[in-house]
Amino acid sequence: AMQKWCMYLSVNGDSWYSSIIMLTADNIEGPYRYQAPVVISGFKNGTEYKDTDLEVVLGSLDVLPDRYKTGNKWGERWPNNIDPCVFYDEEGKLWMSYGSWSGGIWMLELDEETGLRDYDVNYELTGKDNGITVDPYFGKKIAGVYYVSGEASYIEYIGGYYFLFMSYGGLADGGIASDYNNGGYQMRVFR
Repeated sequence: AMQKWCMYLSVNGDSWYSSIIMLTADNIEGPYRYQAPVVISGFKNGTEYKDTDLEVVLGSLDVLPDRYKTGNKWGERWPNNIDPCVFYDEEGKLWMSYGSWSGGIWMLELDEETGLRDYDVNYELTGKDNGITVDPYFGKKIAGVYYVSGEASYIEYIGGYYFLFMSYGGLADGGIASDYNNGGYQMRVFR
């Protein structure tokens, strides 16, 4: 095992150019040191993917696969890589859920030795267009899609069930909950 404290955080950019990165420390109070990105989003049309680990997952590419060429409609299909939640399943495997109302909530298996993406786990493309539910790079979609509310996933295994907690709705008027999307800002629980 790593014997380190791991911090996962999102670095959010415009147009879904976002990354979830990992930092480690020997002490919970830090200092934390940058290690590497876990997953990157927002590569759309050009060669931006060359600056990511996409080719580590898919192999050498001459061009970006068509399914990622969404122009400025990235969020209709793919995640905005924010709000990471890292957890162990009942078998001791390490996972990370991430994403938002933009493109849904996705999940990847992590390597327990590094805390980063487990490149030995393969995800077979399932679905097509905006109905993709499994992608070799982004992993498994577990909730939401196409700008449906829901973000800040948190998963915990309790009493033989997995529970998914997500925040829904919106904030308005300087932080006062509006009635946007069924009753203001709220938490929802799925089992």
